[in-house]
Amino acid sequence: MPVRLKDIAAELNLSKMTISKVLRGQTDVSEHTKARVLQRARELNYRPNTTARSLRTGQTFIMGLIVPSMGDSHFGDVAQGVMQSIRSAGYGLVVCPSQDEEELEQQIDLLLSRQVDALLIVSLEESAAFMERLSKEQTTPLIFINRRFAGAAGSFVGIDEEQVGHIACKHLIGLGSKRIAYLRGPHTSIGDLRYAGFRAALSDAGLAFHPELVVDAMGAEGSEYRRGFDGMERLLKGRGRPDGVMAYSDMIAVGTMDASLNHGLRIPESIRFVGSGNDVKVCEMRIPLSSVAIQGHELGQKAGRMALRMAGKSGFKGTRKVLVMPQLVERGIRLRPR
Repeated sequence: MPVRLKDIAAELNLSKMTISKVLRGQTDVSEHTKARVLQRARELNYRPNTTARSLRTGQTFIMGLIVPSMGDSHFGDVAQGVMQSIRSAGYGLVVCPSQDEEELEQQIDLLLSRQVDALLIVSLEESAAFMERLSKEQTTPLIFINRRFAGAAGSFVGIDEEQVGHIACKHLIGLGSKRIAYLRGPHTSIGDLRYAGFRAALSDAGLAFHPELVVDAMGAEGSEYRRGFDGMERLLKGRGRPDGVMAYSDMIAVGTMDASLNHGLRIPESIRFVGSGNDVKVCEMRIPLSSVAIQGHELGQKAGRMALRMAGKSGFKGTRKVLVMPQLVERGIRLRPR
């Protein structure tokens, strides 16, 4: 016979309410009592009766998370952050990948058919029209992570993307760079905001903007590394070589660094670089690369907490917006400004 909550309460001479609070992760119980309850629950292999709880509350205590890829470390960090936030409240998480819009629609239909209490979507390229239609056709709380869509009614948790560009450019300015090139990202809301941050940092420092030093490095052809390498080749063959380079991604930055080395430039003495994403495998190679960290774990935690608040409100119609500030991770020897 399965162990019930009241069995643990009887064994420990505690109330069912106290046992319930401990197992739900509430904090208004002493550490000593919490330790006793958790230890006995483990010894008895206690499993909460989620079916009974669902019938009582009308909730499934399952949330859905859709990510573009299961192999990307950033999306893995987001998923871990969501799980960490919702686990103590007794929720489970179903994570589904979606490589394209057709697969995205299928995964959303699957999760909604399971009556998840909230749906979280990490989106990069899917159309705004689909997201707008989705947000109007169903009542399950929607939380977009990473990208916000005009017209879509869901809540949003994301990075302050303008600050990503501002922080990266300001870092190079602080190192003494005055002619700063930008291997920019796609012409999407995220790419445009980072570009705006780059322009604002130049303006704040009283430095000139050189449009010939801005290279579109997000074409469809070739890898990010190749696009960074080729973009830097064009810059170095042009007039007025840059003394600082910021890149939309770390891999693009590595391509620009290798192209510079091929031209005999010394890093960081002759030219300085900064990337975005803080991919440790890339940033800690033979030449350390400073990078603006996009905190996937923190995004996930905040999205998970938001989902808990929204799932607890029957028929909740409002939307929320939370921005996470990016942070510079500085690597290598810091030279004196010129």
